[in-house]
Amino acid sequence: MINQTDQMMYRLNNLDTLQQKLNYQYAGKKLEYGSDDSVLYSRIISVDDKVRVYEGIKTQVERTTVQNKTSDSSMAAIKKILESINAELIKANTDTTSEDGLKAIATNLSGMKENLLDLANTQVEGEYVFAGSDSSIKPFEVNADGSISYNGDNKLRRVTVEEGSYRERGINGFDVMMYSSATAYKNESLTFNESDRVLDQDGNEWVLDNTTDPVNPILVKYDVDGNQTTDTMPVTFDPTTNTYETPIFTANGTKFEAKTSIFTLIDNVVNSLNKVDSSGNPISISEAKDLISKGAEEIMKAYDGVNIAHADLGSKNKIFEVSLENLTSKITQYNVLSQELSASDYTEIALKAKALELTYTALYSTINKTNQLSLVNFLNN
Repeated sequence: MINQTDQMMYRLNNLDTLQQKLNYQYAGKKLEYGSDDSVLYSRIISVDDKVRVYEGIKTQVERTTVQNKTSDSSMAAIKKILESINAELIKANTDTTSEDGLKAIATNLSGMKENLLDLANTQVEGEYVFAGSDSSIKPFEVNADGSISYNGDNKLRRVTVEEGSYRERGINGFDVMMYSSATAYKNESLTFNESDRVLDQDGNEWVLDNTTDPVNPILVKYDVDGNQTTDTMPVTFDPTTNTYETPIFTANGTKFEAKTSIFTLIDNVVNSLNKVDSSGNPISISEAKDLISKGAEEIMKAYDGVNIAHADLGSKNKIFEVSLENLTSKITQYNVLSQELSASDYTEIALKAKALELTYTALYSTINKTNQLSLVNFLNN
């Protein structure tokens, strides 16, 4: 009798446990514990991990997309300012513009230069979008003499767009506020000014060293990470034009560019409008007009360079827009799969609940009959 009672209590506890499990599944989740179905649980965990990974990547891409849109707007504004500068220089180069008019145009261009500086130092969420690989560095700074230097590098930040896949984001200061004023290949000579930045096709910068040996200056190669190398090229200085020249004798197909700052170009044009040279010495009106005309040609070259950079930016931005769409689609698919794997099957639950009800009924009926038996009847039975 006692043994039978223990067995019934054991069976009743099992039924109660099954009832609790069915009640949990009624809430929508198939598994309460991983031990309920270890294989299915592992699949659910794997899918949920995928969702978290892609949501993290999506957050980065969304942030990058915001930065890209801001960069695109800044580039469009820079192009408009360069167009305005060109229009002012065309006006300045006419015979009807007086010397006072030239000074007024010079003042106007100085103001436009300040606007360009603000755009070149565009920030989004505390990050400088045109600084290169380190977005915490303010890319363009005003020096004590009023000139503007680029403090960023010639690299781009890489952003994850897929597991194990990265894409370069945006453009850097060399693309935004510098243009190729001269280009040379192997067995050619590159002519450049002291303020120019010399880059090769691999992104390495060749820095002018005219202090160690002023008679025999050289170009010293720095890699894309800013580390000085042992590679050098000889340089010849032409005092009549204040320019430097170097023969290109490196590997076949190597391309060298002299990058001139648009800020330096505007400074030179403003000096010409004020009838002074770069040292502040007075020049004649005819010399000023010649320099203004040359400046207008250089501004158009600068505009072409900015336009190319803007197009490059647009193509990179499109990559991130497509990546964002793909990530959104994948997250949706994995969320659906996770729901399908972990969601309860209400038809199966209903069948189990009905079977449980019948089992409960049968068990309680047995318990009731057992309780009605006397000890004698129980023993007789």
